[in-house]
Amino acid sequence: MDGDQEAANHAIPAAPISPWTNYGDLIRYRWKLGGTRDPDETMAQDLLQDIFEELNIDADQNKMIKIDQSLPVTVDNKNYEESGAEYKSLFNADAGLIVVDNVISPEHAKRKGTPMEGIVPLRQWSDVTFLLWERFTKGAPGGLRHMFQSIVINEQSLSTMRQAVGEADNFDDWDKYSPMQENGRTFRPGSDEYYALLYCPNGRGIGWLLTQHKAQLGLLTVSSIMVFGADGEAMLYFKIDPVEQNN
Repeated sequence: MDGDQEAANHAIPAAPISPWTNYGDLIRYRWKLGGTRDPDETMAQDLLQDIFEELNIDADQNKMIKIDQSLPVTVDNKNYEESGAEYKSLFNADAGLIVVDNVISPEHAKRKGTPMEGIVPLRQWSDVTFLLWERFTKGAPGGLRHMFQSIVINEQSLSTMRQAVGEADNFDDWDKYSPMQENGRTFRPGSDEYYALLYCPNGRGIGWLLTQHKAQLGLLTVSSIMVFGADGEAMLYFKIDPVEQNN
């Protein structure tokens, strides 16, 4: 088995292929797209402007994709409450770019006391994002190549990032790791830091996206993960590459 694929399998436990492959399921479960695609309505468009240039990404081609699930729905005779989930990203088909700008997960947004089975089963960020990306990039060449987690605020993820770069538990001077290409810290398969970052809350969804939708996306792997700062905020960059096949 290729080393990169072994690394991915090590960091993300074996997961079944996702049943969510039909864009129509988003409509069926009353996910609703926002009306505007203006990228300037994201914080990431401005924060990552210099980085987009360094990676030869035409930021003018970025589009904001915002979707929420805020209505109750009945599917197959089962009633579901609104989940309150909202996912906002930047997509760029030509660059193969996804930037995660904001995630409000159903676990945190649902009504207190509502069990998870009381909200729609199509709810994971990885599944919803895959369906949106597949529709957005239909017919576009190249595939997925760059993924960012913009403004990491999850405490577990921040703790993992601090440990990876050797900082204290209370470290918050992320400008120390800016600009990305000069001062960011890169971790690759084979290092403990890579596995920890890929399995932290802000990394595992990306692993699931690639693993559970490989039939549609192709065999892709996270070839490196970079911890960096932008305007004082903690950021993560995941480089995506095809898995090398041994003949």
